[in-house]
Order: sequence, then structure tokens, then C-alpha cells
Amino acid sequence: MLLSAVGVLALAVQAPAAGAADPVATVLMSPEAGLLMTMPAGIDGVASVVNSSTASAEVDVEAVQSLVGNSVIVDGGNRSVEFVDSGNLLAGVLSINQEAGNMNQQANVRSIAVAMADGGFGDVQIGVNTLQELRNNSLTVGGVSDTSVTIANSFNNGSGIVGINQTAGNMNQQLSVVAIGIGLNVGPDAVQIGDTQLGQIGTDADNQRTDDGLLDTGHNSLTNSFNDFSGIAQVSQVTGDMNRVTQVVGVSLTTMSAP
Repeated sequence: MLLSAVGVLALAVQAPAAGAADPVATVLMSPEAGLLMTMPAGIDGVASVVNSSTASAEVDVEAVQSLVGNSVIVDGGNRSVEFVDSGNLLAGVLSINQEAGNMNQQANVRSIAVAMADGGFGDVQIGVNTLQELRNNSLTVGGVSDTSVTIANSFNNGSGIVGINQTAGNMNQQLSVVAIGIGLNVGPDAVQIGDTQLGQIGTDADNQRTDDGLLDTGHNSLTNSFNDFSGIAQVSQVTGDMNRVTQVVGVSLTTMSAP
């Protein structure tokens, strides 16, 4: 089973003319888009990264998951993971991995680069390369298994970047990536480049599953969560076996100086 989500977003904001109040770079998208970013253009934390007449912000992410030549025997039973009444009023970056199975691979990768161009040339580049390899594995399931993953009453009224991977199965691969490149106070000839490559090795035929009893039952639940949340949220819930899930979000953002 393959589920992939890729988003690349490029935004530009014009700063006020000379003599005006200190510019504030604000990017506001609709709640459906799920992105809200507000950044004062002169804060020390940004200026200390890069501050010159020309500047470059480059984000490169290489993420590899490999599961090859393994064998798992499961005797059945119930397995569950829950995230309940947590993460509300969050402000910041939070990454969570929960698993109740065997030989699962989970990762949340966040990479952010910021450059201040001082009105000159700005170059913002994002590159993401992911690979998931799943082959020559065997899984034997005996008896009946009831698996469930749950998120309830969580992450409400929060803001920031959230990634949560949950699985109650076996031999699953879950990968969530956020790459953000920001160029502040760049000139009109700023360059924004984004490139994303998703790779997978192995198919269903390359792995073997044997059921000695009745088939498993799985339940995924996401209730009363992420209400009034602003930012980037990545959620992966898996109750089966030998699944691969990849989520990649790339954001390239510049604020421009007045001509």
C-alpha cells in the first residue's frame, strides 16, 4: 500500500517603502490550506543567521528507510496506541512516533534555513530526496488480532509544526518531512527553486504474509482534534502490515524590499 503527499509552496511578500514602520513579513493562508506564518523582518534571531547584500538559504533533506530480509511471527492479540488530551495550545515544533507492533520504522524530519539579503540578490532552494525500501520480508500471523490507533481531543488551538506517526501493525515505514527555506528582504530578482524526489524499492510481491487464523481487524480514529490549529500538521495512522507512508511538505518563502 502506498500513500504519498507532496506539497511545494512559493510565496512572496512586498515590504513597505523606505521610511515606513519596520516591515513585518506575514503570510496568511486560508484555514483549509493549513499554513499561518508571521515573522518580524528585523528580529535578531533571523539577522544572526545570514545578513549581507546577497544571501542564500538552502535546505537539503536526505531520508532513507530500509527493511530487508526480516522475519516476524505474531501470535495474535490486541495492540493499540493512543494520543489523547495532549498537545492543546501547542506553540512550536513537536514530533511524535508511537508504535505497538514489530519492526516498524518511523521518522519526522524538519529542516529550516533563513537568510537576510539586505535588499540584494536572494537565493532560496529546497531539495528533498526520500527512499523507502521494503523487500524480502516475511510475516506470519496466528490467531486473531485487533489493532487500533487513536488521536482524540488533541492539538486544538495550537500553532506550529506537528508530525505524528502511529502504527499498531508490523513492518511498516512512516516518514514525514517538512523543509522550509526563507529569504528576508531580498531584491526583485530573487530566485526560488524547489525539487522533491520520492523513491520506493519493493512491491507486495517482494514480501510474504501468511495468516494462520482469521484476518486482523483494524481501527483508525481521529476525533475532535486540530480545531483552530494553524501551521503544518502531518498525521500518519496505520493498523495493517507492510505499509509505506511518505508525507513531504516544502515551503519556499521570500519578503521583498521596496524598489
